[in-house]
Amino acid sequence: MTVDGDALREELRGLLGVRGVTSVAVAGADGSLVEGLALGDHELAALQELVPTALASSHALGGLLGEGPVQQALVEYAQGPVLLAPIADDGDGAFVAVVGLASVNDLGRVRFQLKRRLGGLATALASGSGAGSSRSGGPTSG
Repeated sequence: MTVDGDALREELRGLLGVRGVTSVAVAGADGSLVEGLALGDHELAALQELVPTALASSHALGGLLGEGPVQQALVEYAQGPVLLAPIADDGDGAFVAVVGLASVNDLGRVRFQLKRRLGGLATALASGSGAGSSRSGGPTSG
C-alpha cells in the first residue's frame, strides 16, 4: 500500500495546530506507526501497545451493548487523554487516528476537529502515488 506522505503530514500538522493537541499519529490497527507528529517530548512509541488493546476493548464493548462500530474511543491517562478514531480500511487492515490531548477540557474541540479531518486523512492514505509515497518508518517532530 502506498501513502501520500506529504498530504498525510499536512493533515497531521493541521490537527497538531488545534489548541490542546500534544501529539497526532496515524497507525495501523496493529499499532504500527504510519506517520506521527508531536510537540515537545511527547512519545509516540507506545502506540504498538495502546492501539490494538484499546480498539479490541472498544469493539468488544460495542458488540456486547449492540452499539455498532466504534466511532471514537477515549483512554484517559494521568498525563492526559488519548483519542482514537478509525479512519479507513484499505484491505490490508484498518487505520486509526491517535490524538494526544493536554487535558480532558480540550476534548470537545478536538473531537469536532478530528471528525472534520478524517476524510482528508483517508484520502491521504488512499492516494499515494510513486515517489515520496510510502509508509513512514517513524515519528517526526513538529
